[in-house]
Amino acid sequence: GEEGQTPETQDVKEEIAVAAEGASIRYQAHVQTYGWIKEVKDGKEEGTTGQSKRVESMKINVDSAVDGNVEYRAFIQEVGWTDWKSNGAEVGTTGQSKRLEALQVRLTGKLAEQYDVYYSVHAQTYGWLDWAKNGDTSGTVGLDKRLESVKIVLVAKGGQAPGATTTPKKIQDSIVYKSHVQTYGWQ
Repeated sequence: GEEGQTPETQDVKEEIAVAAEGASIRYQAHVQTYGWIKEVKDGKEEGTTGQSKRVESMKINVDSAVDGNVEYRAFIQEVGWTDWKSNGAEVGTTGQSKRLEALQVRLTGKLAEQYDVYYSVHAQTYGWLDWAKNGDTSGTVGLDKRLESVKIVLVAKGGQAPGATTTPKKIQDSIVYKSHVQTYGWQ
């Protein structure tokens, strides 16, 4: 966005056609400096890009007559993965200056039978990552990169993804090792 613009006044650069008839997903982010910003829905960007601001917390809801819930969890700086939250409950922290780094979103009940949920995050250093789906990880894990913006959309079950799905996450591989120390043995 332009200097001095808040997330509410930025033009949305990418519109995603609402691919799910009869259901809508809406979401809201708590962003560094701005606090809770205006809720958006159905694939619109929520957060900021180009401002180096971290998303600290999220709320996600589904509006549908179909039975089921939306569940989500986040990977938080210095915390790791949270428990699953649902139906508008806050996931993340406020007032602690901790960034979200990754997100997982899934549907339950009849919603999960009729729709796929796709989501993509804008990650520090990497920009927009490809779309994740139905509980997969979107974002970074183990790389200390802030999540800056999110897009979430519902698609009819088995329908076409809203974009590329090859690389929805960046994860730091860990190496586990043991060493043998003279006199002490395996450590």
